[in-house]
Amino acid sequence: MADLPATRARFPFRLGAPSARELSDAVRDHGDMPYSYEAVGGTAGDLPVGWAHDDETLELGRGQEVWDRARVALRRWSQFDLGWVRMADPDAPIQAGQIVAFASNQLGFWALNVCRIAYVVDDDDGTTARFGFAYGTLADHVVQGEERFLLTWDHASDRVAFRITKFSRPAHRLVHLFSPLATAVQRRFTRQALERLKAEVAA
Repeated sequence: MADLPATRARFPFRLGAPSARELSDAVRDHGDMPYSYEAVGGTAGDLPVGWAHDDETLELGRGQEVWDRARVALRRWSQFDLGWVRMADPDAPIQAGQIVAFASNQLGFWALNVCRIAYVVDDDDGTTARFGFAYGTLADHVVQGEERFLLTWDHASDRVAFRITKFSRPAHRLVHLFSPLATAVQRRFTRQALERLKAEVAA
């Protein structure tokens, strides 16, 4: 299938952080907007070829208490509590179809991005418990792609882990131009989000 358009005319960056009202309006305005990529749900299996991939895992601890605290932290979007990222609604429910907006400070400029939760994972096959979700980009996002946040609890080892998996590519001319820097920003988010959730669980 043909790729969706990867560029837009709207300038996506600004010097100041978006206000709470702007973030809230972004959620409302994108309610019926389609995904900006075709491989929706692609983080649930083999990542699509032709995209940049990122896949990192961090152990959070062991046991039921760690698992319970991690689930609560993920439901609170605690991995976004980084200072340079702002959620429109940290109480947004983890459910398929939910629109979420967040602003991120990238190299001194703020970008307003809007995504939709593509699917939710919440199961236990007796060997491993899993909880998490993936969201995908909508129009006006500076990249295209999908990102999954997944908690796992391996019952044999009692190990609880947090894994972030994503595939992406630039969706704006400036991001194309500075793609190495954009990739560095994305990987910075992955590392810090993993550590932030671990800190929340340990608190």
